[in-house]
Amino acid sequence: MSQTLAAATQRRSSATSPAAQPGRSAPRAPRPNLRVVHAPAVDRGRTAFVVGCMLLLVGGLLGLLMINTALGQGSFTLHDLQQRSDELGDRQQALRQDIDSQAAPERLAARAKALGMVPSQGAAFIRLPDGRILGVAQRATPPPAPTVKVASGTAAATTKPSTTPTGKATKPPTGHPTATAGAKKTR
Repeated sequence: MSQTLAAATQRRSSATSPAAQPGRSAPRAPRPNLRVVHAPAVDRGRTAFVVGCMLLLVGGLLGLLMINTALGQGSFTLHDLQQRSDELGDRQQALRQDIDSQAAPERLAARAKALGMVPSQGAAFIRLPDGRILGVAQRATPPPAPTVKVASGTAAATTKPSTTPTGKATKPPTGHPTATAGAKKTR
């Protein structure tokens, strides 16, 4: 702006130069025309750009913080789930071992015997494609019942003959150990 003011002042002074007017003394320097100049407008584009960059930087940092927090929480959740999975795997293995021990042939035979089952003497099999029976099935017979033998000395010493109110001795009842001493008793 100062250049336009200087150019305008120079034009006026050249138009009224002393050489153009004979007989006159040199005039005083011309006075410049003064006018009010407003302050230059603030460049809002630059301010908005700086504020936008700062907001973008702060938003990016907050976004990274949130992502980092979410990943940390996810890793804790993953660790807890892996620990639970390991515990369940150990429990499954223990249950399988228990099932295998219960299904062992010796254990099955002992449980069958406790239920009163007896082993079969012969087995027969059915072939599924044609329904043919292979082998001959035989009925299982239970083993003979165990017998109990009572020694005569121990049973007689522990049993006393009963007496009536009149003082006479009576015979022991039948089936009493002293009555069957020496005899085999079967169940």
